Amino acid sequence: MSAAHPSPWPEVVWDAPMLRALDARARTEIEAAGRVRRLRAGEVLFAPGDPADALHVVASGAVTLSGVRRGEVEAAIIRRAREGDVLGEEATVAAFSTRQLEARCEADAIVAELPLVVLKRAATRAGGAELMAKVERALRRAAALDLLRTTSFTRGLPEADLEVLLDAARHLHVARGEHVYRAGDVAAEAFFVADGLVQAQSDDEGKPRVEAYLGRGDLFGDEELAERESRAVAVVAGGPTWLVAVPRDVFVLVARRNAGRLDAARRLRSESAAALERLRPGGQTTAHVFRDLYRMRIARSLLVIDQDSCIRCGHCAWSCADAHEDGVSRLVRRGDKIVVRDGASADGPSGGGGTAPLLVPNSCQHCKNPSCMIDCPTGAIGRDARGEVFIREDLCTGCGSCAKACPWENIQMAPRRDEAAYPAVAVKCDLCKGVDGGPACVASCPTQAITRIDPSAALVELRVPGKSAPPVLPERVAAWPLTLGAGLAGIGIAALRLDRWSSGVLAGALVLLLVGYALGKRARRPLAKLRGRAPLSRWLYVGHLAVGAFACGVFASHVAGRVPPNAAGALTLAIALAAITGAIGAAINAFAPRALSRIERKSVLPEELAARPKEIDERLFAALSGKSELVKTLFVKALGPYRRSALGPAALLLSRRTLREEERAVRARLDALTGGKKGDALAGLDELVRLVVEHRAVRAQRVVTATLRGWLVPHLAATAAAIVLTVLHVVAVTTGPPAIGPSAAARGPRTEVRP
Repeated sequence: MSAAHPSPWPEVVWDAPMLRALDARARTEIEAAGRVRRLRAGEVLFAPGDPADALHVVASGAVTLSGVRRGEVEAAIIRRAREGDVLGEEATVAAFSTRQLEARCEADAIVAELPLVVLKRAATRAGGAELMAKVERALRRAAALDLLRTTSFTRGLPEADLEVLLDAARHLHVARGEHVYRAGDVAAEAFFVADGLVQAQSDDEGKPRVEAYLGRGDLFGDEELAERESRAVAVVAGGPTWLVAVPRDVFVLVARRNAGRLDAARRLRSESAAALERLRPGGQTTAHVFRDLYRMRIARSLLVIDQDSCIRCGHCAWSCADAHEDGVSRLVRRGDKIVVRDGASADGPSGGGGTAPLLVPNSCQHCKNPSCMIDCPTGAIGRDARGEVFIREDLCTGCGSCAKACPWENIQMAPRRDEAAYPAVAVKCDLCKGVDGGPACVASCPTQAITRIDPSAALVELRVPGKSAPPVLPERVAAWPLTLGAGLAGIGIAALRLDRWSSGVLAGALVLLLVGYALGKRARRPLAKLRGRAPLSRWLYVGHLAVGAFACGVFASHVAGRVPPNAAGALTLAIALAAITGAIGAAINAFAPRALSRIERKSVLPEELAARPKEIDERLFAALSGKSELVKTLFVKALGPYRRSALGPAALLLSRRTLREEERAVRARLDALTGGKKGDALAGLDELVRLVVEHRAVRAQRVVTATLRGWLVPHLAATAAAIVLTVLHVVAVTTGPPAIGPSAAARGPRTEVRP
């Protein structure tokens, strides 16, 4: 275990070359903010994914730095740090980044930890900008050296060649969406990706086509250097990216001396591009995962909702609001839809696996490199040792910089609960820190459709080859075995014909259980803690179905198949209606979500569906403007009637086609009308097809969504009537004259024998 070391720090720390120029005041400030740790052999100093916000200097002992080299699966030792050596230099390059390598003590060690922010401030004050620039140059060189030892090209180079590359290298920071270079540019440098993600793009009829994604350790931009060719493709940063650029002459010189290493690096790049091609739409995944691959790579805890199971009940948002004192939900059920291969099934012999359509709602994903932290002027946003990003409300001024900085709109501004100088405060998902059972949204889902994942581990498309992955979605508690068993038990009870009092008391107890489910899942207190114990909500839902199925048999036994013409008969009908609507609702919940996910292009809130047809119409007629006479004729004769068809939504649902498949079917009919004609005369037709199909799909979505919600109204009404009539029935039975029970009535009228 690590422990504090008494001040002053060991002098060997300050003998490190980059720290020798610090004065006494700077050393005192760093010692006050940092710490000296004593670690045993085998103990980890820092691990991949830990916040990179400090430097470490080895005061005694030895620490090994290890990581997975590009193109390999197992971790290898990159270097050994001994007395006086510095570790963790990457913290100086990418603000609020995370560790890429593991530092583990090879022997008992004493290590000084220097907070980077304090070091920069102290160095600037001690020696001015010149000293700080010198320190940063040394740290960047060391960080670049660790990087080059992990890349596919440079990891096997002689030390002399590595030094040549380092002497000539420059560090380049590229913002999200910026070009590193464009197609046609003069090839002047080769690039190594030190941190972040870039994509190589070619032109596909005016639209960018992603040819490859390149991450940490990848080499690119080298192929055109030897012959001084122009760039064949463009390279764009998918997120904030740190690159190490090497001038052409230096790179070509080293590459010619190490042709084998360069060939191996190019083979690895070609294999990655081939893997990407296999994962394009039409295979086992869709482009949605790759549309914002940077988001998937940077997310540490991504909230996803399985659209094939989500019944759109809103429990996730309600429970999130209930879990926070301000009553503001930290998630919005609106966002991008992705289709991924399931991690468990994709590892089978065939490598095929099933697919899962997932909604990525607006909810903080606790990024490995959070942009919100960089733009916060007061330091209100922090990150704990586990990587969870949090907001210190007492430091938040409500300026909104973090909300603007988040690329995915996962931070919102809310009114403050207390009287403060600033009326607003930033709020976001805090993973329900301090709440029993973890995230309330996950725990409260009755269908176990919502979960949090680490995309780099759970998604087959992103994980390291050769590494096993957990299933994307948790294994669900199956509803049908328990419900079927309870239903069969109910049939047995009905056949036994219990006496009136036994069946009546049992029926009353079951009614209380059924009503208790509805009340319990909506109660904010005191059942919040119980609801937080996943998968309790799923068990409650399955139990509700099972109790309902069993109760049908008990009620049948109690009434003996008769519906008397009185209040008891009305109670029988109310219970029967509640049971029927409940069974219909269970069937709808089981099958409707899958139908809805097939016809959703992008998930929206149910209350937004009413306005969507009008929005699509406006886009449709704007797209029609300026088109050729042939396109307009096709719209009038084919696309217009398709859009207006009253039975169109039903036809789309019954066809069981996805939107992409429906678009292909519509386009095939248009090709039949035009005889397969191609050319400029049909320009813009694909966009019109997409819009009319989406118009029909939105109308179908409204129908399915109304069905998902609509069954609940008669079910609740019948349940409420059954509760009132049950109370009246109990009062009548317990206070009124003796009644002829079902069993007595079945024996026929009594015959009186007179003496």
